[in-house]
Amino acid sequence: MTRLRFVTRFCAALAAFWLPVIACSASGDGNGNTTRNGEGGQSATGAGAGSSSSSGGDDFGGDIGLTSSGPGGGPPADAGHQTTCDDEGNCTCINIASIGHEGVWGPCSSDSTTALQNWLNTQSTAQVDNYNREKPTLTPEFLAKYDVILLQWMVTKGAQNDDGQPWQFTPDEVKALEDWVNGGGGLIALSGYQCNGQGCMIHDVTATNQLLSFADIQFNADGVLDPARTGCPNCNCWGGPVPLGGSLPGSVGTWNQDTPIGKDIRSVGAYIARSIKSTTATVDCTDGTNNFAVHKEVGKGHVVAYGDEWVTYSGQWLGTAACLNPQMYMDPNSPCYERSASQVFQISQFWYNAIKYAASSVECFTIEDPAIIN
Repeated sequence: MTRLRFVTRFCAALAAFWLPVIACSASGDGNGNTTRNGEGGQSATGAGAGSSSSSGGDDFGGDIGLTSSGPGGGPPADAGHQTTCDDEGNCTCINIASIGHEGVWGPCSSDSTTALQNWLNTQSTAQVDNYNREKPTLTPEFLAKYDVILLQWMVTKGAQNDDGQPWQFTPDEVKALEDWVNGGGGLIALSGYQCNGQGCMIHDVTATNQLLSFADIQFNADGVLDPARTGCPNCNCWGGPVPLGGSLPGSVGTWNQDTPIGKDIRSVGAYIARSIKSTTATVDCTDGTNNFAVHKEVGKGHVVAYGDEWVTYSGQWLGTAACLNPQMYMDPNSPCYERSASQVFQISQFWYNAIKYAASSVECFTIEDPAIIN
């Protein structure tokens, strides 16, 4: 298990959250290291393959700035969550578990997710445990350590073009997760990690659907938001994905501004996503036929499902990738002028919304970030 340290400074008085919020004193059990795997993404030069791993050690080049408003300028306190700080001033109040491999495709088909991890690691008073190589056992004791659980690519291999087999959870584990959510836990599920060829086997929905069975939310085994099918003349500007929402060329669907997940999001990039079915969840993003993001209150807890993993890639956060020429964003004659991923997508807003909603039972954090609308 690789633990990611998040140093975000949030205000106690505001119930606004930015990242997965989890139990204050989590010391995760189980095994896991941070590896990221995804579908064959299309970059500015076309589809390809690549892989990466991350432990959250690289610098994040973003401009997210968080300030503490606790007593004496220190971290805020929250009922039921003890804030602790080390000698360097890194404070922890909540804990998150990321379960499953992370994606490895993204822009240039060889991207990582270090920007997301560093956004969390350096600007949050949360702490994340990654379980990405070996499946943890979901017991009440394990789950009690966390406020938010992020479900990712839960397969045995998690390599490019090779999922391996889906992880299998017992009925007792599913029931433990259900009880945890009903008691106030926050669950965020992603999908769409791999597979867009004819006849390929889609494995990333199997374990996730098993764990979501109690919530009446399921991912379909499909491949929507494929730029080869939808047509996207300038998708190379932001590394290949279809703009989900907004008015960019080739954009698809709309984000519902009246929901906690869709609010203040115009567009994010998505590539080979899974559509979502539910008879009771609120739809946050849809094209009228396919639902791409939904949320639901379950007991005292909250569940968020989003059909793609491109919101985790560094190239989408930073707007940079090895195959993308930064000059095209500065040339007024270029169709990509001022259209890098970081300029046209609201990735940080998506995560802020999702985590704020999922972690609504915890009120010890808020975030100050000019890119985020509270």
